Amino acid sequence: MPVYEERDRSRWTKDGRKFYFKCPYTDMYGKRKQKKSKMYKSRPAAKKAEDEFLLNVATTDETDLDIMFKDVYKEWFFIKSRTVKETSAHTIKLKIEKNILEFFKDFKLHSIKTNIIYTWYEWLEKKEHNTEYDNVLITYLKEILQYASFNYEFDNKILSKIEKKKNNSIRTIKNDSEINYWTYEEFNQFISNVDDDFYYTVFSFLYFTGLRKGEMFALTWNDIDFTNKKVNINKQIVSKLGKKTYAITSTKTNNSDRIIDLDNNLIDLLLKYYEKQTKLYGFNQNYFVFGSIKPLSSTTLKRYLQKYIDISKIKPISPHGFRHSHASLLIHLGCDSRDVANRLGDTIETIENTYYHMFPEKKKNTINILNNFKNNV
Repeated sequence: MPVYEERDRSRWTKDGRKFYFKCPYTDMYGKRKQKKSKMYKSRPAAKKAEDEFLLNVATTDETDLDIMFKDVYKEWFFIKSRTVKETSAHTIKLKIEKNILEFFKDFKLHSIKTNIIYTWYEWLEKKEHNTEYDNVLITYLKEILQYASFNYEFDNKILSKIEKKKNNSIRTIKNDSEINYWTYEEFNQFISNVDDDFYYTVFSFLYFTGLRKGEMFALTWNDIDFTNKKVNINKQIVSKLGKKTYAITSTKTNNSDRIIDLDNNLIDLLLKYYEKQTKLYGFNQNYFVFGSIKPLSSTTLKRYLQKYIDISKIKPISPHGFRHSHASLLIHLGCDSRDVANRLGDTIETIENTYYHMFPEKKKNTINILNNFKNNV
């Protein structure tokens, strides 16, 4: 391959190096790429460097030091996507492409220095995410650059400067579980205004089971055991998964696979609804309980929820608020954290951390212990 002489003197190095080589090669992944070298003092020196480079490419895993950040990201994501669920991979991809790749896509990997990272911090700040969300993005950037460090000799000193944000603001927003729920009285005020039999069943089912909406969407009639009054939760539906309208996946965690009991009133409600569904043309047990051939969509559920909230003139909650409401109801009825965890498909630790404020007997027990201690001193 020919050696080139840089004609633009402003591009020469301080000690007068002006010759470089440029040649195509195939990297370790079988991709055709082009290598442009640094400057050398003479043509023979540049030619020797080219020969050594091509020899290394042929005999070793020589890396491309001119690789673009976006190409490193693609390699990293290819590996990452095979270690997580399809739904998680899709979410990660959306977050990174919108908040990391959008900024770094035109950067060569080795042009990214500490000042560029700090500029990205400032760019990210303008998006006004919360601190937790930004820290997730920072973690992903660090993972990508750690991959680059191992495979493309990215500077570890720069990598060590990437740190998560500290949350120094005073927390004023309450935990979602403290505000995003209805008491039984509030639910009755809401459900008494639902004049559609289908949505009356949907909202009642959510309130009295605490299922995640994706778990409810995925239920088929095969999952309902009318004889033993149970429902089998073993899958979930995730909507807007790339080009797909929805996808059926495994449940969120190992604890989420569960069989729970249904109360008598809810069974009666489901049975009446089931009898109507069986009259549909082509009906079979594989039909979605809340839908038919296709499941109810998340956007439709939200739209009807808001419609009846407006009619009821009650404080708004999200679909996930029904899950918090069910937990609140169980705790109010005297169920302990183990009962609540089993029914909601969570760990006892998660339930106690999320709903601690709803377990008044725990707080009362603490003060009783202190009173007993002082009385006995």
